[in-house]
Amino acid sequence: MSEMLKTSHEGDELVLRYLENPRAELKDAILLQYAPMVERIARRFSGIEQQEDLVQVGYIGLLNALTKYDPAAGVRFNTYATHLVAGEIKHYLRDRSQTIRQPAWLQELRHKVNKAASLLTSQHGRPATHEEVAAHLGITRQAVEEVYATQELLKVASLDSTLPGDDETNSEVDNLDSADFCVEQLSVEDRVVLERAIQQLRDLEREVLVLFHFDSLNQTEIAGKLGISCNYVSHILRQSLAKLRRILTQEEASDRVLRDQAKTLDDQVLDPVTGVYDEAYFIARVNEEAHRAVASGQPLAIIGIDFDGIENLRAFYGEVCVRDFLADTADFLKTNTRRLDIVCRYGTHGFGILLPFTGLSGEIALQRITARFDEWLQHRRAPSGQVQAITKLSVLGETAPDATTMLEQIQAVGAVTTPGRKSTKRKAA
Repeated sequence: MSEMLKTSHEGDELVLRYLENPRAELKDAILLQYAPMVERIARRFSGIEQQEDLVQVGYIGLLNALTKYDPAAGVRFNTYATHLVAGEIKHYLRDRSQTIRQPAWLQELRHKVNKAASLLTSQHGRPATHEEVAAHLGITRQAVEEVYATQELLKVASLDSTLPGDDETNSEVDNLDSADFCVEQLSVEDRVVLERAIQQLRDLEREVLVLFHFDSLNQTEIAGKLGISCNYVSHILRQSLAKLRRILTQEEASDRVLRDQAKTLDDQVLDPVTGVYDEAYFIARVNEEAHRAVASGQPLAIIGIDFDGIENLRAFYGEVCVRDFLADTADFLKTNTRRLDIVCRYGTHGFGILLPFTGLSGEIALQRITARFDEWLQHRRAPSGQVQAITKLSVLGETAPDATTMLEQIQAVGAVTTPGRKSTKRKAA
């Protein structure tokens, strides 16, 4: 019992941590923590559908619970998630039980009409009329007729059933042209991946796959067309499909490795304190963008932001407060810049913002940021030696001839403003 309480407590802590900071690794940990609960609920319905399918649907309910959960409501996450997981599975089973999905109100009304009709039929010894069923339920005759009409419309006939007047050897499926159902439904990306994988097969394997899956020939017809045996056609189909599966699996694994490598590279160039790109990345990116801007004739600007008085802040509040201040500043800058602008660390306590495709209009961005800094810094606590925010702008081709000069112009803290350098100070309250 104590172990169960400990596990439940750990799950609640994971959920609270995720709500404060929704990271992917926390979500994975929560899914693992509550996996036994999802599987236990799915087992209650396993006689209706496959256990594996129900578990997957249960996980959807668990994710919905994680998204909608509100700790302030006073309900434990385990209790809340249990109801959503069970509800998701019930909805899935209700929809799967019918080939054509029907509204809940129509299902309920049809159930009442059929029950009333059966009761009246047993009482009168004959089929109940529409008027009798309507009077018994207190609804209109038209409503009863519409229920019976939709009941007939929603019946789905089997393709294997024979048509009236036909002999029993022919069914509706024999009259269908399979080529009509081979329309390519793949996206462009999936189609390119599939075509590239098919090109890696042998010529005979490709030809057999195209004849079977795209030209809709059966194995006997393919064997006659290619002059090989039916058994060999069957062998080629199995072998080529297995080979395609391996190729696609390997490509997916390669893509996953590339994604992981990209994430690792991002982690290597991120500043651990603020979560934005570090100074080395900023310098390299400014040089790269400057070369591109000169070659293409596009404008480029950068903004430097530094703080005078950080040492006073550290002496008064400590290093943790300085780190929190820089992290809050990074969040503020990311929120108040364009999506294409790149916020990075630059200097000991400063930041650099790269403004692609921006020239002298960067002055407007500078004014907007400094104006918002005024309001934002009013809520920042500072010791008697106040922290001052210093913002500077440099524009390639206007105030600086190259990337090196641009970086130099935004580097010096509190330097005297010179031609080619825009500098504005903002004080913390």
